[in-house]
Amino acid sequence: MDDLNFNVDDIINDVNSKIKSAEKNEANEESVEAEPIADTENSSEACEQADNTDEKPQKTPEATDDKPEPILAFHEDESEEDKSEEDEDKEPEKPEKQEKKSKSGKKKKKKRKKSKVNNSVFGGIILVIVILTVSLVLAVGGISIGMEYYGIGKTDEDIRFNIPAGSTNSEIADILVNEGVIKNKKLFMLALKFEKPAAIYPGDITLQPSSGYSEIIENLSQMRESYKTVSITFTEGENLLDIAKKLEDNEVCTADDFLFEFNKNQGFDFENDVDDNGDMFYRMEGYFYPDTYEFYVNDSAGNVTKKLREQFEKKYETVKAKIKNSGMSLNEVMTLASIVQLEAASEDEMPKVASVFLNRLDDPDTYPMLQSDTTTNYINNVIKTEADNTASIEHYTECYDTYKCKGLPAGPICNPGMAAINAVLEPKKTDYYYFCNNLKTGETFYAKTLDEHEENLVKAGLAKKK
Repeated sequence: MDDLNFNVDDIINDVNSKIKSAEKNEANEESVEAEPIADTENSSEACEQADNTDEKPQKTPEATDDKPEPILAFHEDESEEDKSEEDEDKEPEKPEKQEKKSKSGKKKKKKRKKSKVNNSVFGGIILVIVILTVSLVLAVGGISIGMEYYGIGKTDEDIRFNIPAGSTNSEIADILVNEGVIKNKKLFMLALKFEKPAAIYPGDITLQPSSGYSEIIENLSQMRESYKTVSITFTEGENLLDIAKKLEDNEVCTADDFLFEFNKNQGFDFENDVDDNGDMFYRMEGYFYPDTYEFYVNDSAGNVTKKLREQFEKKYETVKAKIKNSGMSLNEVMTLASIVQLEAASEDEMPKVASVFLNRLDDPDTYPMLQSDTTTNYINNVIKTEADNTASIEHYTECYDTYKCKGLPAGPICNPGMAAINAVLEPKKTDYYYFCNNLKTGETFYAKTLDEHEENLVKAGLAKKK
């Protein structure tokens, strides 16, 4: 009901214009019908004067080409009818013609009266419809506004945010709308005028949308202490379990609460593009953008999730077009980017590493499996520690082990940065199908064949020479 945007004035103006148009058409029809009657009478009188050559000429009304005014059409028909009766007395030799004309005039007169009745009924029906529509709009709109004002049907979740010093009432209303505390800025501004608080203080505040506008204004008008905050940096490649533990360690919220809230839909647009294949261990793994964030201590997991979603959506908008042009889904891009993030020795090597996996995906008959050790690590460090039972562990192991499953795993295995995402979207053009890293020097070796790869393993200190 909050989305109703009926414009009553537009409805009434539209109906009035239609009624005026119908009346104008009716008047034009009456004018056209009246004209041939006048022409017939003038023609008849002219013929009668020509036949009566023995009598002295008498003055007759001059014929006119002017059409009668629509509003006078019925009166002119009546005068012409009386005139016709006088002509019948003077010239009895042509009674049939006069009678025929009189009958014709009466038929047209009845037809026009019927048209007026129909238009009157039509206009009345439209008026009733307008009244009912306006009443319905006002009733529904009033209920909607009342529910919004009193917070009826709205969440009682705590929303914690900051009001900057020097903010105007309008700016504060915008903050409340953006934070999801209220939905109607104009209604809030009217409530401020009605409530007339002595002052509205800046600073940190916690509000509930279900409180209603009066209580919200009361809370805003009270002095309060600033909340304690903490700044946390999350690096590329961390998984959701790592992030949840870091939040709990910094007393922001509990790890379990965070994992529960973060893997729910929060109403952001990009969530509609996230594939839900049913085999992902954490549905929103990979959709946490690594960055430095400032959180309130002892905040709710919902507030934390909202802050993180907003940041990811901003970053997603910068690559959204590239993802659509890549031929891959968002989940496929983020899954491969998470593997590249953990496999590449540096950001410079990411486009080449991405090309190796993409080359394998493009030739599934020869290379059906990606064979990435990073997916094995995710199984051991996340799935096996957090899965509910043995059956779940076995199921998700099959979905994530790239030495067993074909192609990409079910979902991302960490949260990649923008460099890894762009590497997948803009990879190097190579014909490599293998690579390995020297763990001490960070040097990466690429190979086209298995024989070359085995030689590179020796160079990288990962295998002994045969």
